[in-house]
Amino acid sequence: MMDDLVDLDSLPLRFNPPDGWRDPDPLWISLYQGYVPEPGWSPYRGAPIVPASWPWWEENGTAWHSFFRKLSPPPTRIIGNWFSLAATALLFLIIVPFILEGASAIFMGFIGLLGIIIGVRGVIKNLRGREEVVRDPMEIIRNWAKARRKVYFSQRLRESNKSGTTLISAVEHKKIILKAWWGEIPEG
Repeated sequence: MMDDLVDLDSLPLRFNPPDGWRDPDPLWISLYQGYVPEPGWSPYRGAPIVPASWPWWEENGTAWHSFFRKLSPPPTRIIGNWFSLAATALLFLIIVPFILEGASAIFMGFIGLLGIIIGVRGVIKNLRGREEVVRDPMEIIRNWAKARRKVYFSQRLRESNKSGTTLISAVEHKKIILKAWWGEIPEG
């Protein structure tokens, strides 16, 4: 089961509650990262009306960058490796004439030139071959949070239905938890 303790500083986004709103439970902030409600949405009775353009979330400093660094696809790292090969070969090609003479300098210069060609071709091939479309970072975060939310609520429902004699529906169970997270009623 997902731990109910949340380190808000490790999340990619900080929640920006509207003026006069209660602060939600940290678990809500964790599981609803990037969530943008419909205009007029109210998490609890009596919550002040929010302008449609309200900035619900903001980047959370280094946690934002750490989140995306972990998600960096392998092709991006491979491109860096090819570039490093080309740069090293270029440096090698520049230094060789000062170190070696004659046939050995020509041979080593050829090796350096070959390294540059291979490195540049690798970079170009990987850039062209990338099928991944650069997506909106907020969409990535919302999908990540949605998947975590689904796991959390299904685990909690299973636990609740195991321990209780009365079975509760998934929708009703989720409503109870959400109300508790927004300070409406104690979670039961």
